[in-house]
Amino acid sequence: MDLRIASYNILADAYLKPEWFPHTPADLLRPQGRQEALTQRITGLDADIVCLQEVEPNSFAALQRALEPRGYSGVLALKQQGRPDGCAVFHRMERCLGHRAHYFGDRLEDGRISGNLALVVDFDAGGDRLRVACTHLRWDRPDKPVEQHQGMQQATELLEELVRRDSEALWVVGGDFNAQPGDPLVRAFAAAGLLDAYAGRHQPTCNANGRPKTIDFLFHSRALQAQPVRLLELDAQTPMPSETEPSDHLPIAARLLRA
Repeated sequence: MDLRIASYNILADAYLKPEWFPHTPADLLRPQGRQEALTQRITGLDADIVCLQEVEPNSFAALQRALEPRGYSGVLALKQQGRPDGCAVFHRMERCLGHRAHYFGDRLEDGRISGNLALVVDFDAGGDRLRVACTHLRWDRPDKPVEQHQGMQQATELLEELVRRDSEALWVVGGDFNAQPGDPLVRAFAAAGLLDAYAGRHQPTCNANGRPKTIDFLFHSRALQAQPVRLLELDAQTPMPSETEPSDHLPIAARLLRA
């Protein structure tokens, strides 16, 4: 097996509030122009599998129109509780074995199910059974006890209900974890036996509120080895979105080979 996989939070139009991006010119926040830039950015990744977060139905349809002529197929699963966005996976693999949306069972403070999910797509990758989980784990206050942190609850469920229950498959988990290297949530993936594609090479993946931080990850089974793609350098003054980056996140990517 030899393939390239990417993960990218594309920033939903519903969350495009100009006051949140004071260093970005207003014309760069226009949905139509940004959609074209996103298509170019995703195409330029030249990935066999692309995991996307914060994807709205209209964005998915536009990406589908642009990527299908390039050999890609896509699937979208929306969050619940009236959220406008979800996770999508586009791929140009010859053998896709199916997909499912796994909705997490954690609850909001008012008792409702959170509505966050992991979109799992199965592939035959050169005779190996590959399972790719695309997710956007929920942000929660950093002062919350670990056992009450919603992102941690979702990560634990993903690992226990999906990864550990099908340990014979090769796994890749990609997405926006809303946690940083060294946090308990991120350490949980390593404790479950998965490897961080960017281990020892972490760079900031977004610049929210003038604070560059690493919150996007690609984890994979130990039977695979990763060659991560180096990212652009971000600092507190880097505007995002920008003329070259249509989201407030950078895409991350790695070449995966059978170890």
